[in-house]
Parts: sequence; C-alpha cells; structure tokens
Amino acid sequence: MNLEKLSEKLYAQLLLQVEETANINDAMEKLKSGLALVQKALVQLKLEISKIGFADQQEEIYFFKKGKPQIYAQLILITERYAIENGMPLLGKEKQLAHLESQLSFIDRFFRQNEFLYQYYRMRATDLDERYFIRGGGSQLIGFSEVPEVDPAFSTAADYLFSKFMAYEKLQKILSQEIEMRKGAESGVDTNAVKGLKWTGEAVNMVELVYGVYETGQVNGGKISLSELMDFFGQFFQVNISGYFKRFADIKRRKSMSKTRYLDEMQQLVAKRIEDSDAWIPEDQKGRYGY
Repeated sequence: MNLEKLSEKLYAQLLLQVEETANINDAMEKLKSGLALVQKALVQLKLEISKIGFADQQEEIYFFKKGKPQIYAQLILITERYAIENGMPLLGKEKQLAHLESQLSFIDRFFRQNEFLYQYYRMRATDLDERYFIRGGGSQLIGFSEVPEVDPAFSTAADYLFSKFMAYEKLQKILSQEIEMRKGAESGVDTNAVKGLKWTGEAVNMVELVYGVYETGQVNGGKISLSELMDFFGQFFQVNISGYFKRFADIKRRKSMSKTRYLDEMQQLVAKRIEDSDAWIPEDQKGRYGY
C-alpha cells in the first residue's frame, strides 16, 4: 500500500474512532482519548515514511498537502473544541454567545494573518507546491505568521498551516451552527421540535436511518460529521441516541437475514405505495397529477 492510500485509510479510520469518543462524558478523558488516536495515526505514518519513503515527488506533495494535514487537523480540532468548551461561561446566554462569537473572530483573524497561504489553500493552487510541500523546499516563505519548530523528516514549510486551515474551517462551521442554535432558542424558535414532532419508534431505527443519510451524503454534500447528524436528528425528534456506536454494534450483530431491518421495511413500504394503484389520494390533489 502506497502512502497516499495509507493516509486516506488511516484518516477514514480515525474519523470513526474519534466519533466513538463522543460517548465519553468526562471532557478531559475525551480529550486524552482523541489525542491518543491522532498521535497513533501520525506515528504509523511516520514509520511508513522511514521504511518505504515516497515513490516520487508528486506523492510527497500529496502527502504533505493533504494526507498528513487532514489527520493532524483532527488533533488541532479536538484541542480547540476542548478549550472552547472548557472556557464556556456556565451561566448567561449572552455571555455564552459572546464567548462563541469571540472564537469565530479569532478564526477570522487567523485567516487574515495568513491570507496569502490561505488563498493558496482555498484556490487549490499548485504552482508553489515544490517549495511548500517538499521537505527542505524552503522555510523563508511569504505569507507565514506562524511556523513551529518541526521534524524536518516529517514536515514541510506549509503542512502545519494547511492542517490549521482544515481544522479551523471545520471549527468555524461548528461554531456558526452552535451560535445559530442558541440564537434560535433565544428568539423563541424551538430548535428541538416543530409542531410537537417526536420520534416514537425505536431509537435503534433512528440510528439506522441516520447512518443511511450519512453514508449516502445527503446533507451538506456529505460534508458533515456523523456526530453532527446524530445530534441534529436526536434534538429535532427528541430522542436520545447518544450511544449510537453501541446501537450500531448491535445492528451488526443481528442474526436475521437482513441487518438493516428498518431501512428494508421503509423501502418495501415506499415501493408498495408506488405500486399500489388504490393508494389514497387527498381530494384536493385529485386531477392535479392526472388522477
């Protein structure tokens, strides 16, 4: 397996493993567990580089431009989220909103301070890749406000900042959603339910449904985490699915012919409605579609 495929495989595994830490109630334990998972993936990548190296320059550029940064970004994201949650005022919605908005302002300042490279990142430019993402390519480059001391065998001039861009864009989205939710609650908008809607089926069916939505990338073009989707569905339909990884493990252990019982039932019932010529049609809809 080459380093590109390995980094993508480790990244996919890491996302699932980090999602599992959402069930840890203690914030410090969650932080430690998340960081340990990222460090393990980074150590494995570093060992592979020392053993097999890169096939060519393009593989090295890919690795330090995307492969390693997307994994390291998880370390930054986990650390930043812990710091934000730990610093959240215990009382006062206005203070809590101000805290979240100050974090957004910090991210905006960071992007402006690194505007040259951030635009390079956003435009997916490639003309300076050999200087930014080849080891030893150069360190005195324009547009850098911070570059920590790094291991020259496992880092380049720009891979750290690309990691921060990835992490901060995700954090920016999370903070914006949190602020929107809190403002909605302040203005009297019920973000947990609409017209008293409540999930009355089994919680495991909700988990099965959300996994289907997640795996098919139906929300935000697939650019949303599994935990975000679970949180939204759980809050909207007022059902506790916080232990969704355990429930999914139960789904995998099912002994029946089909492990996706609920999704199969949905498919069958929708197909029956389509095929049933006697399906009920509301009076006000008759004639509109040729009935």
